[in-house]
Amino acid sequence: MKRVLVSIIILLSITGVNAQKNSFSAPDYKKIGKAIAKQKSSAYYPVLMERLNANDTTLTPREYHLLYYGYALQPGYRFDMVKPFQDSLLAVMNREVLDKSDYKHIIDMASSVLKEYPFEIGILDPLIYALRMEGKNDLAAKLEFRFGRIVETIFNSGDGLTKETAFHVVSVAHQKDMLRALGFGFGGQQMMAGSKISYLKVAKNDFGIDGMYFNVSAINSTPANH
Repeated sequence: MKRVLVSIIILLSITGVNAQKNSFSAPDYKKIGKAIAKQKSSAYYPVLMERLNANDTTLTPREYHLLYYGYALQPGYRFDMVKPFQDSLLAVMNREVLDKSDYKHIIDMASSVLKEYPFEIGILDPLIYALRMEGKNDLAAKLEFRFGRIVETIFNSGDGLTKETAFHVVSVAHQKDMLRALGFGFGGQQMMAGSKISYLKVAKNDFGIDGMYFNVSAINSTPANH
């Protein structure tokens, strides 16, 4: 079985994340909404999204914070439509042998999906792998930067150890993505711990951590409710 191996540790060290941080940058959706709505501002959402789509590696952690959490405030925001594409890509990735046509299929499909779902780690992951295998290293490096910034943004929102310090996510899939990023296996059980908090059991580990908490208020609420 083939698996995509992207080193989160390296990515996080590149982006300067400190695992021993004492403060978090949980999203304030009202403030984010105001910031990204100012048309003459560099934080105006269409301007930020244009830079993201151009794979601009000068986007700062603050700008990724606005991009990622501001995504949940956009008209037509959907979090639940990407799984069939992820399953299709995974089916290709799990083949014993991949050839050039497989890599082309992965690149074409993943690139198309990213236009609608630009923050999906589960789409970026196989795309980066296929690009590397096809020798398209410059684009792969730019997408690895995006991959790392997304993980960094979520990582900076909390530590996932309590309800109060839950990781804030705007996609259901990002919960298990973060478990993998932190080196934990999914323990097979997921439940709601309140209207806005999701709890995922993790597999037995050396740290004695039983599970991780995720704030899914962006998923369970409409923008008007933030």
